[in-house]
Formats: sequence, C-alpha cells, structure tokens
Amino acid sequence: MPALHHIEAGSGEALVLLHSGGMCHEEWKPQLPAFAKHHRTIAPDLPGHGASPMRAAHLSIGDCGRGVLDTLDALGIERAHLVGSSMGGATALWLAVHHPARVAKLVLYRVSYHKNEHTHGGTREMADAAYWRGVGLAGWLSRIHQPQGGPDAWEQVITRVSEALDPATSDHAHTIETLRALRCPTLVVCGDRDPLVPMDDVLAMYDHIPDCGLWLLPHATHVTATNTWRAEAFATEILRFLQRR
Repeated sequence: MPALHHIEAGSGEALVLLHSGGMCHEEWKPQLPAFAKHHRTIAPDLPGHGASPMRAAHLSIGDCGRGVLDTLDALGIERAHLVGSSMGGATALWLAVHHPARVAKLVLYRVSYHKNEHTHGGTREMADAAYWRGVGLAGWLSRIHQPQGGPDAWEQVITRVSEALDPATSDHAHTIETLRALRCPTLVVCGDRDPLVPMDDVLAMYDHIPDCGLWLLPHATHVTATNTWRAEAFATEILRFLQRR
C-alpha cells in the first residue's frame, strides 16, 4: 500500500517518530530540529490521522505498523530507530515484536505493553470530544484532521483510537515472554503518575526487556510537558540513548 503522509528532515541514521492517538506528526515539532541535526528524521501521520487515510474499516495497531513498514519501504530504509508516543509507542512495540530486523533502537514513551479494562477507561475518557474542548484543543484537532472528512472528523478519529486499544479486541496485547524476546536496545519513558501506564507495567518492561533503560519523568501524568518546558530535555535524553554504543 502507499506510504503514510509524513514529513522528513535531516540526514544520517533513520529515526521514525510515531505520534500518539488523536494527534499527528505535529506532536514532534518541538523536537524535530534537534533530532534532524543527527538523524534522517521521519514523522508520519498514522492511518486515520492527519492526512493519512484509513487502511481498513477499523483502526488497529497492526495496520499502523504496516503503514510504517510501507513508508520505510517507499523511502528505501531497511532499518530505523523508532520513538513512539502512547498509541505510537504501541505501534513501535508491534514493529519490534513482529519485524525485529527493521528496528535498530526502540523508545517506548507513555505506553505499556498491554491494555486492561482499568487503563482503557482512561483511554475512553480521552475519546470524549468534551475532554478536548475542555482543554482548548478542539480547534487544533479539527484543523489537523480536516483531511479525514471535514471540520468534525476529529471526533471520529479519537473514537477510533479507543476502539483500537480496547483490551477485548486489540492487537496491543503482549506478554512478559514477548518482552523477554525483544533484542533491540530499548528505552522506556513515562510519567511517574501516568494513569494509563501503571508503574507495575513500567517496571515489568524494565525488568524483562533484556537491554532496557528507564527514564521516569517526575510529577508527570499522561501529559508530560515534553511539548513545552520539557521539550529540550526530552530531545537531549532521546539523542543520548540513540547515540549510546
């Protein structure tokens, strides 16, 4: 299938930035200049987000992963570092599990290795348009998702994300054994108060992924300020991890 809509900057080893559910490539604008100084940096819109069309009747993490693979193939990239945020992190983990030869290093940011009813409850709350109106982002979401079907299409986009992560049906459902089988160097990044990513899950990833680092952001929920006052520190730490030999 065709490549996902994406932006690209810089040169060097390929780095793919995967945005969170309901967002688009613009999530990475604060870090893109820093990453592009060292890497060929690609930031796609995942399927059903931004300017990338849906690839199936329903959104799935696997379809997001296959979209990334098609994009890498179209760009002639055999292997890339992956940085995934929330749903983008689920996509990055899917790729590392199912296509390990395509993943050099892996950053799992704001994501666990599975969903359950408790954590999906928070995801369902974020699929409520009233939540985004309440935090003043409805206008921005309307703009970035206009290609999905008009000014109100963003409401369907956030609903798709909740459906893709429903623990009853989601393909984001890995196990401890899956974590133990990962071979790429991995960095887990999470807020220490993130209700969608329980600390027990974070520590399980750190304990069981063979080559794994852990960075906990203090006093941070699922909203971590990495697009504002933490943006520079976030880019610095990710680059330090990617440059570690």
